[in-house]
Parts: sequence; C-alpha cells; structure tokens
Amino acid sequence: MANTTAISLTKALKVKNRLAGRLAQVTSTIQVYNSAVKGRSTEVDVAQLDKDRKQLVDALVSLKAAIYENNRGIYHFLAELEENKSEIEFLRGLNTRHGTEPGYQGQTVEYVAVIKKTDVDKRIKQLEREIDGLQDKIDAYNASSDRLSVDARILELAS
Repeated sequence: MANTTAISLTKALKVKNRLAGRLAQVTSTIQVYNSAVKGRSTEVDVAQLDKDRKQLVDALVSLKAAIYENNRGIYHFLAELEENKSEIEFLRGLNTRHGTEPGYQGQTVEYVAVIKKTDVDKRIKQLEREIDGLQDKIDAYNASSDRLSVDARILELAS
C-alpha cells in the first residue's frame, strides 16, 4: 500500500496549483530542448524530463480526482457561487438606459428599461453578500483538517 498523508482540502488545492505550475515548466523545457543540433551537448536531459512529466501528470490526475471526490460535500455551494458570479456579470452588462435623450437631428429618443439601474445595483449587492456567505462556507470546508488522503509522493513532487 502506498504511503499516504492526510491533508486539508486547502492544502490539496495549493499542491494542485504547484504541480500544475511544475508541469507547465517541464512541458515548456521539453518543447524547447527536444530537438538540438547533432553533436551539440545540452545541459537538459529531455528523456528524464519526459519521465518526470509523466509522473507530474499522474500525480495531478490523482490529486484532482481526490479533490473532486472530496468536494461532493460542497458541490452545491461551488455551483451556486459560480452561478451568482455569472449573474453579476450578466447584470453588469445589461443596458439600463431609461428616459429621454436627445437623438439625431434634434429628435428625442425615449428609452424604457424593464430592469432599472437601481434594481441592478440592489441585485448585485445582494448577490455579493450571498457570494461572501458561500465563500465562507467553502473556506471553512476546505480548511477542515485531514479531509483528504493523498499519496506522499504527490507532496514530494510538489515540494
């Protein structure tokens, strides 16, 4: 059985980001140094980096799967948070022009907004309060200790 370590979801998310960064760096190095002029030596061992890259990919997949499984308890909060942010984006892009304005050649144009700017502002403030509450719940869940059991090798690759 693999040597495992219990970590919080918050730490798992940090490790995931670090692994993703390392993977991007190794991938870039392989892409740059894979082909070299014959006979010219290089300090980069592309074959070893390719093996390292495979380990990083495997670790990242395992960690993402573990995070996904452990997020089941807060998936509803995550989905609601995402939709609230989308709703704010929608509201901020809404044309709320209302009233009369001068138009072309002295004509006046009257605009009628169904959803007024004051309504938009109120809805955004309410959504922001809801987002804050959801984020607090998510943060508390993520910070709970010993929520995730991960292979110790994953932590080694991220350090």
